[in-house]
Amino acid sequence: MLTIREATIKEPQQLSQMLEESYRFHFSYLWKDKDELEEYIAEESSPESIANSLNTPNHKWFIAETNRPIGFIKIVVNKTIPDSELTGLYLHKLYLLPHLTGQNYGQKMFDHVEKLGQEQGQKWLWLEVLESNKQAKKFYEKNEMKWYRDIIFTSTKQQSTLHIMIKEISR
Repeated sequence: MLTIREATIKEPQQLSQMLEESYRFHFSYLWKDKDELEEYIAEESSPESIANSLNTPNHKWFIAETNRPIGFIKIVVNKTIPDSELTGLYLHKLYLLPHLTGQNYGQKMFDHVEKLGQEQGQKWLWLEVLESNKQAKKFYEKNEMKWYRDIIFTSTKQQSTLHIMIKEISR
């Protein structure tokens, strides 16, 4: 049985390990430069960075577990969609550990996020997904997320298009 619980301030190390493992498995192929990938992972998954986020009032992390942790979620409440007047619940991360996709865990985690947004009184649920991540885009479209606009993620050695997708979730 899947349970989803809010992460505590004592868990940045566990979240760090899960983020690094899942990001490497699911997204390494998208990076043209391996050194840049390592820099990005080090920055994103540092326990200090995660601890700071856990201490930020509108940031929330959740751990999805069966008999062990299988994935995690990071959301930001009341975040403005870039270049718009719209604010809502930003789904920043919904990651499963390697080899755990296709078992309905992602769907249950997404449903949990949508419910949280409704409980928080958010009008919009929104996220950014890489244009090249066809599987994730298909998943979000199946969940009635709609393309809103594109933004560009730029690193030193590459550029990637991110689709901003939104869904009205207020009741």
